[in-house]
Amino acid sequence: MRVASALAVLLQPNLAAPCPGLKYTTPPENFAKVPEIPSYDLALKELKLKDVIADLQSLFFTQSQECWPADLGHYGPLFVRLAWHCSGSWRVTDGRGGCAGGRQRFEPERSWADNTNLDKARALLWPIKEKFGDGLSWGDLFTLAGTTAIKTMGGPITQYCAGRIDSPDGTDSLDLGPSPEQEKYAPCPINGTCTRPLGSTTVGLIYLNPEGPVTKQSDGSYQVDPDPAKSAHDIRDAFGRMGMNDSQTVALIGGGHTFGKSHGACPAGPGPAPIEDVNNPWPGKCGTGKGDDTFTSGMEGPWTTKPNEWDNEFFNSLLNRSWQLIKGPGGHWQWRVQNAVDAEKKLMRLTSDMALIHDDIYHGIVHEFALNFPAFERAFDEAWFKLTTSGGRWSQNMKCISGSDFPTPKKVVPRMRLDDPITI
Repeated sequence: MRVASALAVLLQPNLAAPCPGLKYTTPPENFAKVPEIPSYDLALKELKLKDVIADLQSLFFTQSQECWPADLGHYGPLFVRLAWHCSGSWRVTDGRGGCAGGRQRFEPERSWADNTNLDKARALLWPIKEKFGDGLSWGDLFTLAGTTAIKTMGGPITQYCAGRIDSPDGTDSLDLGPSPEQEKYAPCPINGTCTRPLGSTTVGLIYLNPEGPVTKQSDGSYQVDPDPAKSAHDIRDAFGRMGMNDSQTVALIGGGHTFGKSHGACPAGPGPAPIEDVNNPWPGKCGTGKGDDTFTSGMEGPWTTKPNEWDNEFFNSLLNRSWQLIKGPGGHWQWRVQNAVDAEKKLMRLTSDMALIHDDIYHGIVHEFALNFPAFERAFDEAWFKLTTSGGRWSQNMKCISGSDFPTPKKVVPRMRLDDPITI
């Protein structure tokens, strides 16, 4: 069956071959051997984080691969998303989730809609994992990749800590859903209206539906309502389930959306998830399925005009532009700048982004971050560290590195041309 599936990939010209590391990072067996904890503790003690960071920087800048090309010569935004989505599963209600364990490699997390195309990001990291061996856990690699990306693109990183203990399978994620265990423990009859102890309003998404809340219609059906004011309620609820306060919430949304773009090239979708085709997940049904033809979330466009650089443009544009609700090329609700100049015609916002100026408390924080860049940096640094270190089991030999000790990249971050494609 696996041979037939692999052959089918090769015989379909519109489907690119998977990245070589896929079978190690999205294992078909849904299981992967991990070292015993004493062995891991010893290997971690010998691990040199600076060497890992240097290899990650090299990957960001110089090793673009045909299976999933690096837009603008930089994979950074893709790995910010990987780290965020691996970590964002943590919930304060019962302490489940988080990136410690590296369980995004397994079901159910690897087939979540919010993790579409992150199989490529994981696969691209395989050579680094293979090189450093047992001392570099998957949970550490995923979070260090995102943290290094932020630092490399100019973002504020005060500290990174390693020592997350990997899991051999996704058992500890079953209560996150979708699974029979989740249905028994925390059923959610209408997806999009899920309550605690689940960590998200929507099973399969990290936090909430970015198009807007799911609401009951007059005919009794449930549909997405792209109302920013209603979305603000879902944001506070979902981020609160992660233990984030309002300042941390706004910093994470604006900081994360400083980088990269969302992808919705056409309405056809990303194709089968790993649970449906583990040998070639999410090949994409729009053209080549990658680059300009990528479908990930279904929304299309960058958030800023410099998506490979750290700044507070997200907040300034949110406040100082008029935004119009549209259906994007992927068939989903999103927002664009009204009467945009050429440099801003591709910019977009999610309904959950717009919600930040339709809530009095959030609006005040957005205003502060737009005017006070150091305040934004401090809030993001604090929130990112909290996000990426919450949950899971840690080694007794946990080690940390100061952001000031990260190696200097050998290549300057390339500036974006406004007609260049980017991806996240």
